[in-house]
Amino acid sequence: MNIKNEFGMTQLLACCPNCNGSALYCGKIPTAIKEMANKEVLFCKQCKFIVPVEEFKNILASC
Repeated sequence: MNIKNEFGMTQLLACCPNCNGSALYCGKIPTAIKEMANKEVLFCKQCKFIVPVEEFKNILASC
């Protein structure tokens, strides 16, 4: 799956917070999940970690 072309996602220089892999992307993906519909998400192609960007910012701010 080429998520850069299919979904317009941008590969980040950061590592995945879940698996520490370097396949972390940011962008919008089509989904039926209400919490993620029309929102930017972080997506790891390696371990399939996915989280809305705003939720991840809140997690980082609470540390």
